[in-house]
Amino acid sequence: MRNNGKMRAMRNKADPLVLLLEGQKLVTQGKFTQALAWLQKGLSIAKGARNKRAQSLIHSEMGLCYHEKGNRKEALKEFARAYHAWPDSSSSLLTLGTAYLDQGDLEKAGKYLTQALAVAEKEYGRGMYAKDPSNLLNTCLLLSKASRELATKTLQFGLKKFPNHPLLKKELHPATGR
Repeated sequence: MRNNGKMRAMRNKADPLVLLLEGQKLVTQGKFTQALAWLQKGLSIAKGARNKRAQSLIHSEMGLCYHEKGNRKEALKEFARAYHAWPDSSSSLLTLGTAYLDQGDLEKAGKYLTQALAVAEKEYGRGMYAKDPSNLLNTCLLLSKASRELATKTLQFGLKKFPNHPLLKKELHPATGR
């Protein structure tokens, strides 16, 4: 019998992260309504188990689904729920800040992206992202789009941490005019 992923998810239906993975697979296939159903099941289990990290990850994925469907308002709500479930996550701060940036709310975008930068720096310092500092780098780049002042400070900070990073160098020039 071929394992199409459903069997595994059914065997591990009490694991919200298995349901998250199934939802992510469906998203890659463009099946957003089905993905949201799987994610909702996973969220229900995560809430019952009081697993805040899983709740945050699932809310973030649901936000991405809504964003892909063009429902920016519902996406923002899910990103906010992800942040409230696990506020000490650079990922949840990054997605929330990005959603505000997408809507043109530069003040809120700057607030959450600045927090994301601080949290990502701590995570990176603890070795959580030793091989992939993408949250730290992404935050620097997104903040550069939120405001000129934040751009200069965050890109310079990013270049201190990653002096040879080509994207940071490229973004710093337009932000500072140098």
